[in-house]
Amino acid sequence: MFLIERREVAEQLVLCERHDRVRQVELADHLRAVMGRLTELAEQHGGVAGPTFTIYRNEEFDPDDLTVETCMPIHHEPAVPVAATVRREPAHHEVFVRLTKSQASPPQVGEAFAAVADHVEQHGLVEADAAREVYFTDFVTAGPDDPVMDVAFVVK
Repeated sequence: MFLIERREVAEQLVLCERHDRVRQVELADHLRAVMGRLTELAEQHGGVAGPTFTIYRNEEFDPDDLTVETCMPIHHEPAVPVAATVRREPAHHEVFVRLTKSQASPPQVGEAFAAVADHVEQHGLVEADAAREVYFTDFVTAGPDDPVMDVAFVVK
């Protein structure tokens, strides 16, 4: 059983990388590499301003063909072009479930997505953007029972 919560998220300026055809079995390595690049860019332009998040842009889940957009909030617009997309993530409402490190892998993470999707449907909410994972701590150093990420749906 998952505890579904709700929160308001303010508008954020973010650095993003979007990749098509990411395989689920390669996702962890892919995310580490992208987050490393984005962190380096963010540090050159005012630093990281909040939790990194990955948006899953597929209409249907296909473990061999994921479209993922990883975004890192930054403090201010870079003055020079950077090797990532810079955009504003609009303010929004999210319903989410918090996961521990031991829950943050298949099949538990899939069960969390299903639980949040069921909550959205049961409460008559409307999805306003793609589902996402929000990472708010260092996954590598976290213990198995430490909270590490949220599975979130943007709703209106």
